[in-house]
Amino acid sequence: MGLDRRIAALFAERPKIVDHFPDWMLSGKRIDSLRGIQDLAMAEIAGRDSFAAILKAVEEEPIGAILPSIAYTGTEYGNWRVPFEKLIGLKERLDRTGIKVLDPVVLGDPAAWNLLCGRSIVSHIRAYGFYSPCIGCHLYLHSLRLPLARLLNIRTIISGERERHDGKVKLNQLGTVLDAYTRLLDGFGVRLLLPLRYVNSGEEIKAILREDWREGEEQLRCVLSKNYVDEQGRVPYDEKQLRRFLDEFALPTARSWLENLSG
Repeated sequence: MGLDRRIAALFAERPKIVDHFPDWMLSGKRIDSLRGIQDLAMAEIAGRDSFAAILKAVEEEPIGAILPSIAYTGTEYGNWRVPFEKLIGLKERLDRTGIKVLDPVVLGDPAAWNLLCGRSIVSHIRAYGFYSPCIGCHLYLHSLRLPLARLLNIRTIISGERERHDGKVKLNQLGTVLDAYTRLLDGFGVRLLLPLRYVNSGEEIKAILREDWREGEEQLRCVLSKNYVDEQGRVPYDEKQLRRFLDEFALPTARSWLENLSG
């Protein structure tokens, strides 16, 4: 299955697509149509947890339709066809339950990623004693979807973030960090729905998906993967410094960027 040449061009060039979209992707007519869909939720489309989150969300929430959103940062590599191919199976599965999976939107702004994750490395090490792009990256991904959600009067964004990973620590999905993501979106009137937040294991994810989709496979990869894991496989972090980073830099920076977009 090939990619639409226009979408392939977006992944090659990675322009700013946040609050203004190409007409072929999101025309005025389509915007009006999406605004009229009752119980429409936006969903992130990434790896297996994002798909499991959608399946769990539609069982627990009054969701009538899903708008898939595929975001780019500038650090991914791999086969961009994979998320679109996975969406075909999701659409077929949810069609049988009467829940419509719409054509996806693509969005991104690598300059905003740089603002949150790349520009202030030296300052972060001096101020907080650590640096990892991963927290800012996930904050970027959640922030990125807010303007579109507000444009379409969508009040719920489904995410596959979860605190527990078979005993592994993921710095960007600690409880403190997930609370910060949620708090940011709440401030703009949008709920970040985390159906998998307290799911413990990959086996539970497989049960939701009903397929043997191994973690980290059949998805795009990041050139900065595991940057916060030390030589012994541990994830050292200081909770107090992490909170300071979120409260003093990450959240205010994301909030300011969003306010400037809408201003």
